[in-house]
Amino acid sequence: MRLLLRLLGLLLVLAVLLLGLTFVLPDRAHVVRSITIARPQSQIHLLLTNPRRFNDWSPWFALDPAANYTYSGADSGVGAKLAWSGSTAEVGSGSQTIVAVKPDESVSMALDFGARGTANMRFDLARQSDETQVIWSLDSEFPLRLDSHFLGDAVGRYVGVFLDRLVGGDLERGLVNLQQLANTFPPVDIAGIEPQLVELPTRRVIYIALASEADDAANLRHWNAARQELESFAAQNHLSVEGRLLQLARPDAVDDADLALPAHYDVMPDDTDVRGRELPATRAAQLEHGGSLAERRKLVDKLRTWLLVKGLHNGEWLVEEYVDGDLLQGTTRISIAVQSPATN
Repeated sequence: MRLLLRLLGLLLVLAVLLLGLTFVLPDRAHVVRSITIARPQSQIHLLLTNPRRFNDWSPWFALDPAANYTYSGADSGVGAKLAWSGSTAEVGSGSQTIVAVKPDESVSMALDFGARGTANMRFDLARQSDETQVIWSLDSEFPLRLDSHFLGDAVGRYVGVFLDRLVGGDLERGLVNLQQLANTFPPVDIAGIEPQLVELPTRRVIYIALASEADDAANLRHWNAARQELESFAAQNHLSVEGRLLQLARPDAVDDADLALPAHYDVMPDDTDVRGRELPATRAAQLEHGGSLAERRKLVDKLRTWLLVKGLHNGEWLVEEYVDGDLLQGTTRISIAVQSPATN
């Protein structure tokens, strides 16, 4: 009996010591990991500000692939929110919301784990030559409330002491996943472009194949000849022209293109170089550009890369609408048809 009382007394003293120690334990914890990725900051930043891409590299997604994910708020950037509800205690439920963004430099998120508390997550990006250093940090606070929450807060402080060991490996795995995903994109800097996602209607066009040569002056001659042939065909056949000149190419094509003119027709003759085609209604990523042909080609590469990083898939057509000017100089509206975004 005396031995039992001594044991109980020892346990009581130990419990008091442990509880007392909580008052001197750190009230916050900071975990940080970093990696260098051979891609521009603009690409990494776009990935990090898009909640729908998070599970493509998250170290926690594989823990419960059956978890339910919902998206709300903005599509990306400040206000974009990802919430999850897992089927395992390890994943649980919670949400992360983007609360601050500095273009191509940092992304801050607020984490809410419900009864398990809150935390702050931040990504800092720094250019290193042609690479990007990504610093991922996680910060948690552990206040002590002298009420019914005291025991839970006390346990939280002890968890905070070991937080680096508990989640540091997760951050390392996530950064490696992010690096592997980013390495699937072309090393094209997409800084400064802000494409709009638009709905393009069904359009009927007449078109003619464009010859492609290395010399821009020769290409311009072919372009002007094709335009004149389209306009003459429309006038001779009394077609109603319903828009500006278009240049059509499949997104992966390098040289093959057609010059087209939106026009209403019923039956097309089959003995001319001019043909008819219906462009289906589609969703498209769109940019407007004023400048040279060389600059426009670079912008098309940027737009294609933006689609890949965004998780959108190229659809059938790349369309350049000539708002004014000609092939070599002027304003064009560039549209690339897209399919539905990738989902998990």
